[in-house]
Amino acid sequence: MARRTDGGWPDGPRSLPLRRRRRRRRLMPAVALGAMSLGVAGFLVMLPAVSDACQSVPGTANVSATRAASAIARGSDVLIVGDSYTTGRGSYDGTHGWAQDLVADRGWDATIDGVPGSGYVNTGATSSTRSNYVSRIERRAALDPALVIVQGSQNDWLVSADALEARVERTLRTAKRQWPDAVVVAIGPSAPQPRAETTAGISAAVAAGAHAAGVPFVDALDRQWFTKMNSASYAAGDGQHLNDDGYRYLAAKIDGALEELATPPRGEQCA
Repeated sequence: MARRTDGGWPDGPRSLPLRRRRRRRRLMPAVALGAMSLGVAGFLVMLPAVSDACQSVPGTANVSATRAASAIARGSDVLIVGDSYTTGRGSYDGTHGWAQDLVADRGWDATIDGVPGSGYVNTGATSSTRSNYVSRIERRAALDPALVIVQGSQNDWLVSADALEARVERTLRTAKRQWPDAVVVAIGPSAPQPRAETTAGISAAVAAGAHAAGVPFVDALDRQWFTKMNSASYAAGDGQHLNDDGYRYLAAKIDGALEELATPPRGEQCA
């Protein structure tokens, strides 16, 4: 049964099959095989086995596709830490956002820890450092997640770029140290336009902090998830949050980004 801190979600998650690659087989004449046997045998001794390093996706901080696929598999233990987008503010009941949709679709056993107004540095309405991301991650030490998703945060707009980058790095390193076997992923600010344009500096600082921590960063701004064309359909009435369609859309985009992590790169070295 999925755990959560901010409301429920509908039952009946669907499983998402993982892609598997097919190995090509070549037929060779017996004479050629015999002639080449010694040379091939010596060559194979020198070749390393296909490893996690071979399967790492470029730009994903050396997270192997094998590890990522296991982490996002149905039934995985997952921790999601975020702001009001993670709590679902702007949805039909104010408590059903992208995280709840994604957890239901994936069939994860998840803990959703969302606090409106919070961020890597910002504390939200509580005005307590206990509400920032690193403090909440530290309080979840008893969990044993296979996947940790840290979302946002567009609330860190009053923080200098250097201070935010340092806090992001500290937060993500804390998660990696606390759960060394988990895959940790940072999702950047993902607001609708025109709000999204004001988060460019935040996104850059979070990206730099994630890079320094060796954590994959999903850049919603660079990927242009929310544009001038689609934002009106996905934005809540306040223009700052998402409506139900917007959260479902965001869940699908994050799902696709996670699938990218779990997909081995194509290349001769990994064929």
